[in-house]
Amino acid sequence: MMRKIVIGVAAFVVMVVGVAFLLPSTARVERSQVIKATPEEIFAVVNDLTRFKDWTAWGEMDPKMKITLDGPPTGAGARMSWASEALGAGSQQIVESTPFKLVTTKLDFGDAGEASTSMSLEPVDGGTKVVWVFEIELGMNPVSRYMGLMIDGQVGGDFDRGLSRLKALVEPQDEAEVAGGLGDGSSAGLAPDMLTPADADPDKGPEVVSVASRTVIRTRGSAAVADDTALSAALGEAYNKILMFAEQNALEIGGGAPQAVTLSNENGVWAFEAAMPLVAKPEAELVEVEGVTIGTSYGGRAIKVTHKGPYSTLNKAYERLRAHAREKGLKETGVVWEEYVGDPAEMGDEALLTNVYIGVE
Repeated sequence: MMRKIVIGVAAFVVMVVGVAFLLPSTARVERSQVIKATPEEIFAVVNDLTRFKDWTAWGEMDPKMKITLDGPPTGAGARMSWASEALGAGSQQIVESTPFKLVTTKLDFGDAGEASTSMSLEPVDGGTKVVWVFEIELGMNPVSRYMGLMIDGQVGGDFDRGLSRLKALVEPQDEAEVAGGLGDGSSAGLAPDMLTPADADPDKGPEVVSVASRTVIRTRGSAAVADDTALSAALGEAYNKILMFAEQNALEIGGGAPQAVTLSNENGVWAFEAAMPLVAKPEAELVEVEGVTIGTSYGGRAIKVTHKGPYSTLNKAYERLRAHAREKGLKETGVVWEEYVGDPAEMGDEALLTNVYIGVE
């Protein structure tokens, strides 16, 4: 009896192993989505490893994930390592970067092996079709081949979530939402919450990011640095002026947060240029409004940190950024600006979040 059981078990093991070698030697996961944005806009995000946590599901699953960047921040040669208690450790490197069409990365999971991903961008009606593919070689290990059958179920949902986050990050807001936020010019608050950037985390330290230049509506203003009420009022007046200009010219605002570039900060007075991004560059002749113009925002490398608290305490954020620049040997370009994540009239000064940037070479 025992001999029959042993023979039966051995036969079963042989069958299982034999079947394993009939299974695919490569596992593949593929997800796609049409995003209402240009290939250029999407490429600027997925080709930039400094923005990995902005849109992937893994950045959302573990906000405390430690990330280390090597080499250039974008394009072929850019390399990122991660360490996470929840997600393990590993690295990825961009090995192919074809502008506005394809980004291919090599993934190294240490003892778990290597894999590759590719993200292709194809212009279609309604935007860009984004196809995200993950592939891993399973080798001759029968256990790995059986595990390969489950990979789609294990990570496919993360790919779906990542594409959804990417879509939310780069797509312009609905026109109805923009129109609903247009005021009569009397409010001292900031622009509507629909312009809130996706990544505003006051628990993060300073980080190097790549910023895409955008077409913006802009105007200038000034206020006393130490007076939060005056700062909020000056910014509110500038943004309402911009919104009214957009309304008069039927321009669609979206795809980014309200920002203010520092022009000077002398004798206790902050002079700034307020700006709001446009979905597209205007082609028709515009109705002029005094002091309001169309221009482009800064594009290139910058160091960033999210500040929590009143506008009058933003100097602390700039001190952190400049200390980081000195520590990392980064040369400043002279361009500094802020992105406003909330309205002080709704949130209160102490809860305000502001993304602060210094351009670097």
